Amino acid sequence: MKPSEPELIPLSALLAEGRAILSANTSAEPQVDARLLIEHATGLNRTRQLANPDGLVPMAQAEQARAAFARRAGGEPVAYIVGYRSFWHHDFLVTKDTLIPRPETEHLVEWALDKIPLYQEVTVIDLGTGSGAIALSLAIERPNALVIGCDLSRAALRVARANQAQMAPNAPKPVGWINGHWACMLKAHRADLIVSNPPYIAANDPHLNQGDVRFEPRSALVAEGEGLDDYRVIIEQAYRVLKPGGWLIFEHGYNQGESLRALLAEAGFVSIETRQDLAGLPRNTAGQIAPNGTK
Repeated sequence: MKPSEPELIPLSALLAEGRAILSANTSAEPQVDARLLIEHATGLNRTRQLANPDGLVPMAQAEQARAAFARRAGGEPVAYIVGYRSFWHHDFLVTKDTLIPRPETEHLVEWALDKIPLYQEVTVIDLGTGSGAIALSLAIERPNALVIGCDLSRAALRVARANQAQMAPNAPKPVGWINGHWACMLKAHRADLIVSNPPYIAANDPHLNQGDVRFEPRSALVAEGEGLDDYRVIIEQAYRVLKPGGWLIFEHGYNQGESLRALLAEAGFVSIETRQDLAGLPRNTAGQIAPNGTK
């Protein structure tokens, strides 16, 4: 007697099932989310799903997809369910110990790359590195740079190291990882560039109870002083750590650009500028240590 064939379900039916579940539970992009969760369960990427919509999926894989649909319907971010998020041409491992990299943070990477000469040996510090998405993206694009990622969370640094092992195991200058509070552990006048996407949401912000941020580590989201206290600490430390002529570039909330420009100016930074994201919102602000090192 032949062993029984595994029970199968059409891919199109599974996709429709996922889309219906997620649509009923306020998923912003039910079709996109359903396809990503099906890919995670079956190994069929979007291209293969589109090429063969009537293909058959083993029931065991369909049940894995259904379990993922249920988690997403409960609000859990897709990135935590599948274990990765695409950012700057790469798929980064993420866990509940790290923030989920977001497209707007790619503007921070772009601006930082503008400040890093392609063939020059410079030192770049990523404060609050989390999954290492910013640090590793910069290191891959600028292999002559020494990039250091710093984070207070040891669990987040384990994720960053795992990402480095996955995507840049043989880099000529591996990213260094340091556990500590912002830049307090770094030597004076060491860095040519500091980048940071620190916590900047005020503790009473209603957005903390909405969407994916409900599941992300609160310590990586919330700052006191109307969301500005961590910026104040970083600005003070960065002025000591940066070389004369060095740059500090932040990501921040859409309504914080003016406050950050004032804080940078008060600390003695020059050439202060804020840039907008693709939505036209102020998103990144930079300041430079005066080339002669004086305030």
